[in-house]
Amino acid sequence: MRNRRTVLACLTALCALLFVLLFLEDREEYTELVFSVESGFYEEPFTLVLSAPVGTEIYYTLDGSEPDEHAMKYTEPIQIEDATKNDNRYSLRTDVTTGYMSELIGVHNPDLQPPGYVLPDYPIDKCTVVRAVYVDEEGALSEIKTGNYFVGFDEKKGYDGFNIISVVTDPDNLFDYDTGIYVLGRTHDETFDEAMSQRHWWQWNANYHQRGHEWERAANIQIFNAERELIVSQNCGIRIQGGGSRGRLPRSMSLYAREKYDANGRFYTDLFGTGYRADTVTLFAGGDDYSAKLRDKLVSELVKDRNFAVMNYEPYVMFLDGEYWGIYWMTEKYDSVFLGHRYDVEKDDVIMIKNGQIAEGTEEDFALYLEMRDYIAGTDFSVPGNYEEACGVIDMQSFIDYYAVEIYIARGGDWPTGNFALWRTRRDGGDGYRDGKWRWMLYDVNSMSLSESIIQMDTLSNTRALDYMFDSLCRSGEFRKQFTLTLMDLANTCFSTESIEAYIGNAVGLMAEPMKAHNQRFFGSEKEEEFLNAAADIQIFLENRKPYIARYLKEDFGLTGSLAQVEIEINDADAGSVTVNTAKIPFLDKTVWHGEYFTDYPIVLTAQAEAGYRFAGWEKNGELISEEESIVIDFEEEEISRRAVFEEWN
Repeated sequence: MRNRRTVLACLTALCALLFVLLFLEDREEYTELVFSVESGFYEEPFTLVLSAPVGTEIYYTLDGSEPDEHAMKYTEPIQIEDATKNDNRYSLRTDVTTGYMSELIGVHNPDLQPPGYVLPDYPIDKCTVVRAVYVDEEGALSEIKTGNYFVGFDEKKGYDGFNIISVVTDPDNLFDYDTGIYVLGRTHDETFDEAMSQRHWWQWNANYHQRGHEWERAANIQIFNAERELIVSQNCGIRIQGGGSRGRLPRSMSLYAREKYDANGRFYTDLFGTGYRADTVTLFAGGDDYSAKLRDKLVSELVKDRNFAVMNYEPYVMFLDGEYWGIYWMTEKYDSVFLGHRYDVEKDDVIMIKNGQIAEGTEEDFALYLEMRDYIAGTDFSVPGNYEEACGVIDMQSFIDYYAVEIYIARGGDWPTGNFALWRTRRDGGDGYRDGKWRWMLYDVNSMSLSESIIQMDTLSNTRALDYMFDSLCRSGEFRKQFTLTLMDLANTCFSTESIEAYIGNAVGLMAEPMKAHNQRFFGSEKEEEFLNAAADIQIFLENRKPYIARYLKEDFGLTGSLAQVEIEINDADAGSVTVNTAKIPFLDKTVWHGEYFTDYPIVLTAQAEAGYRFAGWEKNGELISEEESIVIDFEEEEISRRAVFEEWN
């Protein structure tokens, strides 16, 4: 028996020696730190093997912190399984918003209800975050490698149609009392005084209200598309983004691709399907639109073809240091890189103004803005020649489109005195967008807009009272004409009932289930009815806003005509398109479109044939009346009906 035990022990030792030799031989093949399984989504648990160059030791963490020689030493493969069963950690912090200070809110904001944030009392969804380094014989650390592993997510609800981003950063970057960007921190404790207490609770000062490079932190992000393919994996900087919404949960976060974090100075992936490789993007939490999270995305989609800048929006779920952190829209960020790509201009030639401050450019460039502003506000535009001159300074259709949209959606509160942006090229006289004219940019329409409670708001007269540039231009008859036509174009096309129903229906279908998970995480309830009511509120506003807009145009601009019905028919919607004034008619699945226009001004109809077709002419009551692509219609009759006819053309 003893001999058999001796032989067995020798065999065991020999196997162990062979394993070590094979392990060392295998390690000699590696010149960097390697994870045996790539970041991604897996249905079954597995073991993760970490490998590094021979003669090194591997250390790792599982909480998002940056590993060094004091972290866990890697001695055996790591078991990876669904991490959701693990205890909640960062989601249980109450120092991340003043919204948890119900008693203090009751004392200082007695007219406001606390937001109702609730710590999750169930295991929220999680992924396993593995961060590792190796230490060589001289004690030098390698670069950190990060892996994100989502196990068993096929059956989890709230993710369909959404991209997923995992943001991993050392927890101290978020939650440290002195330097954490996501907490109240020292900033709150040392600045909360009588004056501060008079503000709304979400405006009370805190670390998360701090701005600038000093409050940017290093992070690693990995992005998976809706098909769960890994499309981005790189280091970047993160900052809290927004104004008053910084005080709410969850809050928006901007991501900065910089060479100091990663060799890539941009996110070299087409995140928005436009060919744009951004250097900065934002995970937008919805701002004040926290019940629906639809307003910014919806308006930008509806008016994306108008003559001003809008952002693209893509749906995302974020995991923060491995824990589910709600749903967001990823958007571009307005800067010189964005404008350079969007309008084919040199980014170094871009001047951008945001909220009356220089955002891109120099003090000399800012003087150009002040000069333009004072000129527009101080000129008598009842003189026709002055209006023509102004059209050489600003892109007038851009100005009109932008203001028409904001006025239609009843934007108020912090607009038009705030939340506005415009840009131009420094040099003028060039072709296209290089002409040096000022053009406008749409953003932040999530507060005081698109709600049934303000459907009757006369935003037109309010804007005239608050915005000297707009009021000054309204003194021009030509401006009033173009503004009236444009506003009715929007009412009849972009904001038509058919367009609204399609967009909101699709949005609700996409977001209903994810919003349940989001609300459960932050409020302890799915709030399904609240979300559906919030979406319905937007729809009711848009479907019933037009009569009020028409009334205010008539009253504020002194129109003497009436609204006339316009019917446009197209014989084949695949063969061509029709534009009315400034807007392409959305025939959708129909061949007949109806709109309303004031009889004070004629309208212009323009037909455009698709490839393989030609425009045959305009018909009235079945008779050909013109073969010209563009025709002008004066309202000599109460109802206008025209038919655009296209035919195949070889």
